Amino acid sequence: MKKFVKNILMLAGLALFAYIFRADLVLAWKEMRARYFPCEDPIVYSIGLFDQRFGLSEVEFRESIALAEEIWEKENSKNLFEYRDGGALEVNLIYDTRQEATDKLEEIDEVLDSERANYNSLKKDYELLKKNYQTDKSAFETRVKAFEVRKTQYEKDVDYWNTKGGAPKEEYEKLDKEKTWINEEVAKLNVIQNQLNADITEVNQLARDLNSLAGELNLNVSKFNEIGGMHGDEFEEGVYERDQEGERINIYQFENKDKLVRLLAHELGHALGLDHVEDEKAIMYRLNNGINKELTDTDRLALANKCEKK
Repeated sequence: MKKFVKNILMLAGLALFAYIFRADLVLAWKEMRARYFPCEDPIVYSIGLFDQRFGLSEVEFRESIALAEEIWEKENSKNLFEYRDGGALEVNLIYDTRQEATDKLEEIDEVLDSERANYNSLKKDYELLKKNYQTDKSAFETRVKAFEVRKTQYEKDVDYWNTKGGAPKEEYEKLDKEKTWINEEVAKLNVIQNQLNADITEVNQLARDLNSLAGELNLNVSKFNEIGGMHGDEFEEGVYERDQEGERINIYQFENKDKLVRLLAHELGHALGLDHVEDEKAIMYRLNNGINKELTDTDRLALANKCEKK
C-alpha cells in the first residue's frame, strides 16, 4: 500500500513538474527535433496582432506570408511552413514610429515630386519671359537710339532755318512731317516702355516665386532627409524572437508589398534557424536593400546546411 501511494505521489510530482515546466519541455523537444531532424516538421504559424493602419487587409497579409514561405519551399521541395489558427509561430503586424516615418516619407516624397514639377514649369516660364524681355528691351533701345538721331537732326534743321529767317515751303513741309513722325514715335515708344515695365515686373515676381518655391523645396528635402535619417538601414523593419513564451515575428515597417514579402522571407529564414550572410543580394543579408525575391546561391547553401540531418 505504501509503495502504491509512493508511486502515485511520484507520478503526481512528475505531472506537476511537467505542468510547471511544460513550456520549457515543449521548447526543448522542438529544439531536439530541429537539431536531429531539421526541416522535417513544418513550422506552424498563425496571424497574431494585426494593425489596419498599414492599409493592408489580413487576407493580403496572409498572401504575402505565403509568397515569402514559397521562396524557401520551392528550393527545398519540402513543406517548411504551414498556416494554422493558433500556430505556435505568431506573425504580428505592429504599427509604430517606424512605419509612421515611412508613411511621412511617402507623403513628403509626393509633395517633393509636385513641387519639383511646379518649380521646373515655373522656371521654364521665367526663363522664356526673361529672354523675351531682354530681346524686346534690346530692340527698344535700338529704336530709341535711332529716334534720338532723327530728333537731333530735326532740331539742327529747325535751328538752321531759323537763322535763315525761315524755311522755304518745301523744307517747311518736310520739317512739319518730321515733327509729326517724332510726336507719333514718342507715343509709340512710351507704349513700348510701359509694356517693358510691366514685363520686368512680371519677371521679378516670377523670380520671387521661384526663390520661394526653391525654399519650400529645400525645406521639404531637409525634412525628408531628417525623417529618412531616423529610418536606419538595418533590418529594424522586422524581428524574429524566440523565448520561453514562444516564437514570434514582428513586422514594423515596409515600403511596399514587394519589400514586405522580402522582409517576411528574411524573418522566416531566422525562424528556420538561419543567420545573416555576407551576400548583399541574399534574402538573409542583414540589410533589406535587395530587389530579388528569390534565394541566392548563398541562401541556398545556408538552407542546405541547415536542413542536413545531423
